[in-house]
Order: sequence, then structure tokens, then C-alpha cells
Amino acid sequence: MRRSLFMVFLVVAAALGFTAPVTGQTLTIAQDIDPADLYGSRSTNNPMFPILESLYLDNPHSGEIEPLLALEHKMVSDTEVLIKLREGVNFTNGEKMNAEAVAHSIKLFADPKTVPAYGIYASAIDTAEPVDEYTVRVLLKKPSPIVTLLLAQVLVIPPKYWEEVGPKEFGQKPIGTGQFVLTEWLKDDRIVMDVNADYWGEPPQGFDQLVWRTVPEASSRAAGLKTGEFDLAIAIPAIDAIEIEGLDDVSIYSGDVSRVFQLTLSSLPEHETPIQNKLVRQALNYAIDKQTIIDALYYGKAKLLNGQVVLPSQPGYDPDMRDYPYDPEKAKELLAEAGYADGFEIEFRCPANRYPQGQETCEAISGMLSKVGITTSITLLESGEFIRQLISREYAPMGILGLGIPDDPSFGLAVYRSDWRYSYYQNPELDKLIDASASLTDPDARAKAIRDASQLIFDEAVIVFLFGSREFYGHSNRLKNFATNTAQRYFFYDVVLEPK
Repeated sequence: MRRSLFMVFLVVAAALGFTAPVTGQTLTIAQDIDPADLYGSRSTNNPMFPILESLYLDNPHSGEIEPLLALEHKMVSDTEVLIKLREGVNFTNGEKMNAEAVAHSIKLFADPKTVPAYGIYASAIDTAEPVDEYTVRVLLKKPSPIVTLLLAQVLVIPPKYWEEVGPKEFGQKPIGTGQFVLTEWLKDDRIVMDVNADYWGEPPQGFDQLVWRTVPEASSRAAGLKTGEFDLAIAIPAIDAIEIEGLDDVSIYSGDVSRVFQLTLSSLPEHETPIQNKLVRQALNYAIDKQTIIDALYYGKAKLLNGQVVLPSQPGYDPDMRDYPYDPEKAKELLAEAGYADGFEIEFRCPANRYPQGQETCEAISGMLSKVGITTSITLLESGEFIRQLISREYAPMGILGLGIPDDPSFGLAVYRSDWRYSYYQNPELDKLIDASASLTDPDARAKAIRDASQLIFDEAVIVFLFGSREFYGHSNRLKNFATNTAQRYFFYDVVLEPK
């Protein structure tokens, strides 16, 4: 009702020549890394979303997927979707948000050569075409049980501007339909966004500017939050979160997330190491005391994965699966059986300042592996180099990784498909199960495919299962209604910044 009343207000205001109210307040966010671009062509990031909007909103407040630029869609058949779009919406350069723009955006979304970050989501899409000015037909390569969630990943962009500037410049100077427009971007320092005075929907509440500050050191983000320099600080370490929870003017938010921490283990032919042996990969799983890491470094605020990357709330989760137990003697037995009774040396890659307690976690794991005869040399990588190596399959032979993905197991499993850019494992049998998880529409058959895929990943020790981590966000008590969805995405549609 509130949104509907605001829409009426905006229509009247536009007719009278009014614009969104100016508050003069800035919402300042401390983030850990500066994104490579603001279209997410390499990896998705939260600073995109105030500028670029999707067809549907995966709303962190309601937990539902709700209409945004699309009003509704219907399935004409198992492989044909008709999308009805919102009318009267323009991009900030004046182009119309219509069927032509959406069809263009969906085709880009489905093109892994142009936008590789979305390939994991878009494999089901064949093509898209306008039916009339505000109706789009999408053809799928195969049935999909998650069409709405799939459409919620599509960011809608102006086709003429895209053709004019190309993907690289678009990522640096994006144009969208969102509540904000890009004003300034000083690399590795700050991103400034001002309110879109012609926004089609409800304007931001209590602020008309966003400033994203790049603050790599987690302790500095926490300190700036406590002094009032930042209104929101992401990726707060657990120890700082505990302290902040006891303060008067700031609070901690921690929602349910799907960030799964693991060790990537490359068994690719080009990475010749003992890890190519399944027994060695299993030994690594037995050698790491995950619960001690959770208790000592995350203060108990993380959860064991129970031997699977599927979360308890998702279809196909197997409640009977359990993690590899901590058993260093079993690890030594497996290493001896594999021919490495005296252990071996291996490189261990770890991104610096990417994850709270990330470097400490790598050091703890290194110490545990040394107790079974595996000597690791830790290579620290800055975030940009970490992303580059990860997506080019150079993040090998072993490295820590925390994956946050949309809330469906088909996305979580797809990162282990042989042809995916994050995958360091190749197995046609697993590929078939992953494909089934993304295309079976019968719930029971789909759940079985997901469970079978999870069991194969476990038996083959494709990764070292670590833990599911909760991410902590510190915020001023003036900031109301902040929330994240399970993919750790957040938006500003319902956020309020109260006056100082």
C-alpha cells in the first residue's frame, strides 16, 4: 500500500513538475574491495544495484521474488516464457525501458563470451525477442524449475548506449533505471552516486547520495563505523561484531546467507600435484579440524556444511550426510596408501583482505596440514588478482574460496561443472547430475539428482568442505530496514536513513 501511494504521489508530482525531495544526507558505505566494473561482467557486486535494476527483485525483507521492471510472466510451455513489462520507465539517458531493451539485456545475459559472470545462471536461456513494446518472449533451451529466480538475475540496460560504448566502458559508466546515477568513481577510493530525480518508483528515504568507500582493512571499517565515519560497513570480523553489538549508536546485522567456504582442489591435468589423487583429497578433508576453526576464529558464528554445498533450506538437501570428521591418523593412512607416507609440499593460495579472518583461516589450515606431513607455502593475493586467477583457472593447486550464490542448489552445484570457469574438477557423470538439477521440473526427481550430485562431490572429495559463514554488517542505528538476501545482495528500496 505504501509503495502504491508513493506511485500515485510520483505521478501527480511529475505532472506538476516536482522532483524527488532533496534531503542533503549522504549514506556512506565502507566496502572491502573496489569492484572491477559496475555491470558485474567479471563478478557481481552490490554497488551495481542502485543504478541497474533487474526484472524481478529477490527481496531480502520479504524473502520473496517480487515484480520490479517486469510486472509478471507466464509459461506458455515448458520452454517458452512471456514477460509483461512495466510501462513508462526510462533509462537515465532518456532511452525507453521496453521490450527491445529487455530482449537485448537477456541476450547479453545469456552470452558467456560477453558477460562471463552470468554464464552459470543463463545456461537455460536460448534467446529473447520483443512481441510488442512491453511484452518479451524468452525461449529456453530446456525446461527450468526456477524461471522466476533466473529472471531476477537479469539486469536491464539501454541497448543504444551499450552499442555506442561497448561492454568495457559500460561497466565503468553504467546507465540504468535505478534510484541513483553514477557521479564519480575514483578507483580504490570511492564511488559517488546521486539520486535519480526522475526515478519511476519510490525515491530513497532520508538520503539522496550514496558514497561507497573502499576500505580493505576490516579493522578500519569497524573503527570508522564506531566513530560515525561510515553509516554501513560490510564484512565485519566476528570479534568486532561482538564488540559492536554492545555499543549504543551502532548495531550488527547478520542474515541467513549462502556463502559456502571451501578449499578448491585442482585435479585438472595441467596442474600436476598429489591432489589429483582422490585419496589425497580425502586425506585433506580428514586433516582439517573445522569446528576448532569455527570456534577459535569465528567465535562459533559459522556452521559445518554436513558434507554438501546444498543448504538445509534448499531442495535436495540430505539431512543424513555428515562432514568428513577430524581424524589426522586417517589422513596419514590415506596419504600412505596414495604413496605419500612422507608427505609432500604444495602451494596454498589465499586472498588477502577478501574475507574476514580469511588469512588467519589459511594459516590455521596450513598448521593442521603440517601435522599430517603436508607442508604448504601460502601465497597471498590482492582481491583483483584473486578474481583474475579464479576465473582463468589459475587459482591452483589449492586455495580458499567463499562462494555466495542465489538461493537454489542448481547454482551452487553448477560451479563444479567441467566447463564452468570456477571448476577445477572434470567429471561427465557429475555434469549430467548438475544438468538434471537445473532442468528437472518434477520435485522428487530433481531432489534425487541434487542428492546424487552431492554424494559424488563428497565421495570424490572434489573440495575440502569447510563451513557456511555468516557475514556481519555493522550499521548506524539511524539506518533502518537494512537486510540482505541469501546471495548477500542488498538494495535501498526500503532502507531509511534518519536525520542526525
